[in-house]
Amino acid sequence: MTADAADPRVLIAVPTYRRTHLLPPLVEAIRAQTDGLRTRVLLVDNDPDASARGVAAELGVEYLSEKTPGIAAVRQAALDAADGDELVVMIDDDVFPEEGWLRGLVDVWRDTGAAVVMGFVRYVWPDGTDPWIAAGGFMRRTRFPNGKRLDSLATGNVLVDAAQTRALGVRFDVTLGLIGGEDNVFGRAIIAKGGAVVASADSVARDDIAVERTTRAFVHRRAVSHGQARVRLLIREAPAWKRPLQHVAHLLGGVIRWVAFTAGRAVAALRGDLAGNAVFQRRAWFAQGRMLAALGRVTGEYTRPTAG
Repeated sequence: MTADAADPRVLIAVPTYRRTHLLPPLVEAIRAQTDGLRTRVLLVDNDPDASARGVAAELGVEYLSEKTPGIAAVRQAALDAADGDELVVMIDDDVFPEEGWLRGLVDVWRDTGAAVVMGFVRYVWPDGTDPWIAAGGFMRRTRFPNGKRLDSLATGNVLVDAAQTRALGVRFDVTLGLIGGEDNVFGRAIIAKGGAVVASADSVARDDIAVERTTRAFVHRRAVSHGQARVRLLIREAPAWKRPLQHVAHLLGGVIRWVAFTAGRAVAALRGDLAGNAVFQRRAWFAQGRMLAALGRVTGEYTRPTAG
């Protein structure tokens, strides 16, 4: 811990990409929780057209344009923008902080001195969502107790002690582009260097899932993409001599899992088990992504429309 634990300075960074309508209520909610803390708010805009610049000026917050495509580049830009003793809190532009969100992160950091504190994201399905999708665990997080050490990381609601990560020499891998998985790579690198990643159960951000994400086509793409990202990262982290073997192992493992989970889905369907059917399908789609990545076919989770 290098920041002043009694009176830390906090940079609250909001990564954003062409969702300017979400920013005014989000910034207002952030400001409502900053009493007693020295804070500044920064919009980190990944839109090459700088669509959030005017919104930042209207809201009276700081603005940073990061044109390198991908959330990893945006998150690293936020860390680079922090002063030497500043903590960096990141909250995605499509979630909303609940009461105690900011204190929940800072208090756990004070208690543990961890390099990273991960808050909880609570997914809320809209009314009318297909019960099969809601039961399948397609959007889910585990709410770990305060201070629990973690071996994986999600960065939609997170505090990073920027001075610690700099001292450890850990940065977000901007070469990942739009693939995703940058948070797990970052977290594993911190742990490998001796830093700690811990949980805050008291820091909650609500994710009201957009209607367009409640279709089976969307959750299919998302599950496959997660499988692809997982295997791609595992292969990248293996020694060069071992990577051809990794491709074969992940392909075979994907095939075995796909067969098993597809069979499980069929059995669940015969039993009328809606949740089991959906969960097995999600796992089969994830296995499909594993196979595709093993064959060298990886598509980005964060796809973007072409400019026009």
